[in-house]
Order: sequence, then C-alpha cells, then structure tokens
Amino acid sequence: MKILKWLMVVVVGAPLVLIGSAYIRNKAVGPEGWAMDNTIDKLRAQMKDPESMVIRSSYIVHHAEANGDEDVIAICGVVDAKNSFGGYTGGTRFVSRSASNRKFDTFDTHEVILEKPQEQREAESVHMLSGFDHVYWNPQCVDGAHPAVRPAT
Repeated sequence: MKILKWLMVVVVGAPLVLIGSAYIRNKAVGPEGWAMDNTIDKLRAQMKDPESMVIRSSYIVHHAEANGDEDVIAICGVVDAKNSFGGYTGGTRFVSRSASNRKFDTFDTHEVILEKPQEQREAESVHMLSGFDHVYWNPQCVDGAHPAVRPAT
C-alpha cells in the first residue's frame, strides 16, 4: 500500500513540479527572455550544425510603438556555427524583432533575419549600405550605445 501511495505521489507530483517550474521561469524571464529564447530557436533552425551555434556581441534595443500599446524588442548581434567542412564561418550579423502587446497581453517574435555575406560584400564594393543594413540593422539596432552603419567611403 505504501508503494502505491509513493507511486501516486511521483506520477502526480512530478508533472506538477515540472509545469510549475516552467511557469515560474516563464514569468521570471519576461519579454526579453522570451525574445531571446525564440531568437535562439529560430537561429538554430537556420544553421547547418545547430549544436555548434554560438551567439556573441548581442544586445537588446527597446522601441515603443506610437500607440503606446506595444513594446518592440530587437535583439542584434553576431551568430556563428560550424559549416559543412566542420569549421566556424567567422560570424554573421542577425536581427530579431519581437513585440509585447500590453493591451491584448500577447507576445510574438515576428522575424529573425540573418545578413547575407555576399550582399554585404557587393554593397561595400560600391560604397553603399546593404539591404540588411538599410532595412533591418539601422532601423532596429541603433541606440545611444550602438551607432548606425554608414556606407564605406
């Protein structure tokens, strides 16, 4: 009979502890943590060797929408992972854009964009901003500590 009681405690208690700890962690990390979790998942999905992925030089920039109901969280940085030959590529910039809506109590990561190295090289060769810099990096990743990317002269 004691074994049956302990078995019930384990069968019922273990899932409750797991669900409770996930709920507590989810509340503790908040929108920035959710954005980082989603960004990591979406970046890994784009890597040839997801287990080797390393994010470095990342930072968060907050933007408030004009209506005041939505906070946009941009995560900007460099991601690196092993290529098909088993070596690290040297890193690629990325921008992640997430939104937390206070009015509807929702959160979503809208996009995680990787820079295209070939496009960057072509833009630099003609002294222009790449599409990535113009559309994603400068609008999302610029704040007081991180200046806008300028075309090479």
